[in-house]
Amino acid sequence: MNRRPNILLVMCDQLSALHTSPYGNHAVLTPNLGALAARGTTFVNHYCNAPLCAPSRASLFAGRLAGDIPVNDNAEELPASTPTFVHHLRASGYSTCLSGKMHFVGPDQLHGFEERLTTDIYPADFSWTQRWLPEDGPLKRTGNPPPGAGTRTQSPMTKMVAEAGPVDWSAQLDYDEAVQFKALERVRRYARRRGEAASRPWFLTVSFTQPHDPYAPDREHWDRYDGVDIPSPQPTPPGHQPHITDEWLHTWTGGDEVTPTPEQIARARRGYYGMVSYIDDKVGELLAELDRNGYSEDTIVIFTSDHGDMLGEHGLFFKRTFREASSRVPFIVAGPGVDAGSRVDAVTSLVDLYPTLLELAEVESDLTGAYPLAGASLVAALRGADATDRPAIIENNAEGTRAPTRTVVSGRLKYIHVPGYPDTLFDLAVDPGEWNDVASDPEYADALARLRDICLVDWNGDAASLEIIASQRRRTLVRDALQSGRQTRWDFQPFEDATRSYVRTPQPYPDDPSWNDQSDARAGGR
Repeated sequence: MNRRPNILLVMCDQLSALHTSPYGNHAVLTPNLGALAARGTTFVNHYCNAPLCAPSRASLFAGRLAGDIPVNDNAEELPASTPTFVHHLRASGYSTCLSGKMHFVGPDQLHGFEERLTTDIYPADFSWTQRWLPEDGPLKRTGNPPPGAGTRTQSPMTKMVAEAGPVDWSAQLDYDEAVQFKALERVRRYARRRGEAASRPWFLTVSFTQPHDPYAPDREHWDRYDGVDIPSPQPTPPGHQPHITDEWLHTWTGGDEVTPTPEQIARARRGYYGMVSYIDDKVGELLAELDRNGYSEDTIVIFTSDHGDMLGEHGLFFKRTFREASSRVPFIVAGPGVDAGSRVDAVTSLVDLYPTLLELAEVESDLTGAYPLAGASLVAALRGADATDRPAIIENNAEGTRAPTRTVVSGRLKYIHVPGYPDTLFDLAVDPGEWNDVASDPEYADALARLRDICLVDWNGDAASLEIIASQRRRTLVRDALQSGRQTRWDFQPFEDATRSYVRTPQPYPDDPSWNDQSDARAGGR
């Protein structure tokens, strides 16, 4: 490789590491992820830093904890002045492009990307802003009515579990098919560049919305699991007391209103697995396109997700919790200079991607001190060195809680802090199901104190709560004002200039103004 590597970042939404074959699940059919892991490095204990879409993605791209940005929920703006790793790559000469979902909130829908090939599937405005409800009020998911209409309660999310099953087609399939088509087209255009444009390395993010709920795959992927024995959620041990955040989430998602039957839970898990296999197919198509266009040897491929899905574990569905199925995500890296078939057991998290990409792309940051990052580069681990176990911090400050919560994962231990409630500690090595709180066990006293110190350094739950509530109030006012009268949308509007497509005179492709030769067969000839 005679230049800096191209980088393909493939993301999906709501994919738990526990439901992929590289992480030991033999029921789910993900051969392409298995093949990617075989030729790359798999980070076994990799965590998101916020178990919700917008906060997790903002944290990943900004390299900081969501509460420090702040992007605490699905309707809080990622400020345009926040440096992302995409800004660094672009400033250093990379061509930067996004196809698919990123759940950026606010008028800046690029955050360093030169091009965005599709719009987002979710709204870019503050319409999803929800206030925390009073302590004595019902913890319910509310809608976002226009000003003056009061507050309404939406139908329980758990209704989607009861209705899980195959569909002929869906909006999610529409979206992901468009994302894939545009991404494959862009890889081909990169391969057709000429002149100075051809010398630029590229960074392409391809981000799908599946396997996000509802659990409704197309018939083909549903049928792949005909006769497959998909494991059921672990049964709850007798006498087990749910964690306070479990109770909050159970109520917020409507688990107290709709109790899925075992048959419905099995259908939901089968539907989810079908959607995971759909994503696996897309990964295979992308890798094949890299190979077909001569990029396999000089492109680093990274596969990950923003968070996971409980899928019935602990009686919970969806995300928004510190528990393993919701917070542990796949992180697989393959390409030039990356150890093949390697597995890293050290605890890592999504904020590590920022410094890792900068080192892989040989980018020197001039923001040291001015913009402290929360993560550390994983490049040494990708090249065979022993990885340092650094605590992963998981924040959950969005709707569905009554207080900001913090979780620290370090080695085999997971510590959970909720202001006003007793500390919780799990030993994942002996209790991977997270059933037995050992916070009161004297043998863990020193570890508990150490993790509490890590959790609370430069963070105060009461102060964070006041800041979050103030942000919710500000955004509610802005939302209500912008929904009145004439509206200007922030949603990204993809534009394709047909005067620069196919056979024109001259023939410039949007990403390659040097292409003017109409007689070239790759341009269509004449």
